[in-house]
Amino acid sequence: MDYGRLGERQRLTLPWLEIVSALLLLAAILVTMMELISYSNTQDSLQTDLTVAGIQVGGLEPDGARARWEAVYLTQPVELIFEGHTILLHPEEIGFRTYSENMLAAARAHNSREKDFWAGFWNYLWRRPVAAASVPLEADFPESELRRYLDDLAQRYDTMSGEAGFDLNTLTFSTGAAGKRLDIDAAMVEISRALFEPEPENRRIYLNSIETSAAGRNMGTLHQAVLDLMSSRGFVYNGDQTLASVYIMDLATGEEVAILADVAHSAVSTIKIPIMINMFRANLLVAPDTAYLLTESILCSNNSASNLLMQIVGDGTDVESMLRDGLSQVSCTAQALGADHTYISAPLYVADRAYEFEASVCRPRTAANTTYSTNPDPYSQTTAEDMGMLLSEIYDCANHGSGLQALYPEDITQTECQQMLEVLSGNHIDRLLELGLPEGTRISHKNGWGPETSGDAGIVFSPGGDYIVVVYTWERDLDGNNLPTLASWELIEEISRLTYNYFNADAPLYERREPINVFGAIDCVTVMSPELVNLNDIDANRVDANGDPLPDACYGGAIHFNADTGTCKAWDNWGQ
Repeated sequence: MDYGRLGERQRLTLPWLEIVSALLLLAAILVTMMELISYSNTQDSLQTDLTVAGIQVGGLEPDGARARWEAVYLTQPVELIFEGHTILLHPEEIGFRTYSENMLAAARAHNSREKDFWAGFWNYLWRRPVAAASVPLEADFPESELRRYLDDLAQRYDTMSGEAGFDLNTLTFSTGAAGKRLDIDAAMVEISRALFEPEPENRRIYLNSIETSAAGRNMGTLHQAVLDLMSSRGFVYNGDQTLASVYIMDLATGEEVAILADVAHSAVSTIKIPIMINMFRANLLVAPDTAYLLTESILCSNNSASNLLMQIVGDGTDVESMLRDGLSQVSCTAQALGADHTYISAPLYVADRAYEFEASVCRPRTAANTTYSTNPDPYSQTTAEDMGMLLSEIYDCANHGSGLQALYPEDITQTECQQMLEVLSGNHIDRLLELGLPEGTRISHKNGWGPETSGDAGIVFSPGGDYIVVVYTWERDLDGNNLPTLASWELIEEISRLTYNYFNADAPLYERREPINVFGAIDCVTVMSPELVNLNDIDANRVDANGDPLPDACYGGAIHFNADTGTCKAWDNWGQ
């Protein structure tokens, strides 16, 4: 026994390795627990590398992520720029909506933690990167709401084209200014794209506009211009002392202007148009003597010649019975052609009592406009509309083989209708409708006037289109001179010029032409030999290239023919 060490303290040794190991293990447990707690706290967050609808939302709580993309797509406006104006379109204004619940579900489906908790925790501990994920935008809007929005926008910002106008000083027409309108269809496409873009610069759109054509003149413009013209000249068109009836037809389109065109007027010498039509209907081959009478009737307004034209087509055993039947034929033919209020029941005045009788003829089945009265001739009446109808039937027949020819296929040929227009175009008086046209413009017309009535009905062949114009004026004969006033003639002439300028707006007649005879019309020119009448060229053997009478022509017509000397009225340069 060794007693030498009994007095010494025995030294103790600690298990440091075990302690350190335990501490490290405890620390590892604590760190793991902390990481586990931290990882657990991120279970409701989205994965870090995640975009939804093009917006980075990784690591955000679902509510935060939702708020972020809704701020972009629902709150951020689309900037519209149109014609210098900036308009902010808020998506919710047009019912734009995002399907956020669907997108959140898709975002969670990309989160690996949702699939395997411990595998996700292991990757979290090792800070292993998670594969990037992207969820597309799910959204829509009703297109009808966007179109409604754009329609409202267009109403506020479109520039409308201006209305066509006219100048009463020059009697000319102008088109309105061009306008601009929003191109709604193109805007629909661009805005639909921008609503699904997250970046502000991609949500800015410059809207396109479409230029709208200037409002062109139309027959409504002409209608108003005629009314304003009459008013500016102090002519009351619908009064109890004065009245005007106007009928205009665009022969290319059939469009019409009608101003009291259904009011009955004394037909005066315009009745010779249906007399001519009936003559051609009764004579497929016009004899030279009949052709001569036609030129006297139309060109010189010779009443005797017109009565003879009705007489020779009539049935009967004597002059009166033949003329009675001829009057009936003219009236019935006119009404059969649609001139419902046109008739002649007595011979035209020739200062011979043998011709002062009234025949039984076709009468209008319905009365013309009875609101107004022009004190019309009880034996010869028409309306502006009726005369326009008859002229259109002749025109359609001559140019298209329809019109008169369609109504009387066995009696009227296209050549005959062309001859009617040719004869009417030889009527040269330098007043009324004719004076409202540029010199040399072809017009096939028949004029007439009486104590209270002036009228002219014609077809104008102009560079800007063919048209019919018929004007009747009525003035109560307050002074008892049995003559119309020159003011009414000038009104007809200016209505004619206004109408010509409407159809020829690019080359109008700016100023009124001065008549050769300021107090009336110029005299007519015919030929006295029937064999010299050419219905296919009415100027042949009558006038030269300048329109002046040829030496062998009859200036003044048959009423100025001296049978003893075989001469007519001496040429006096149209009375100048």
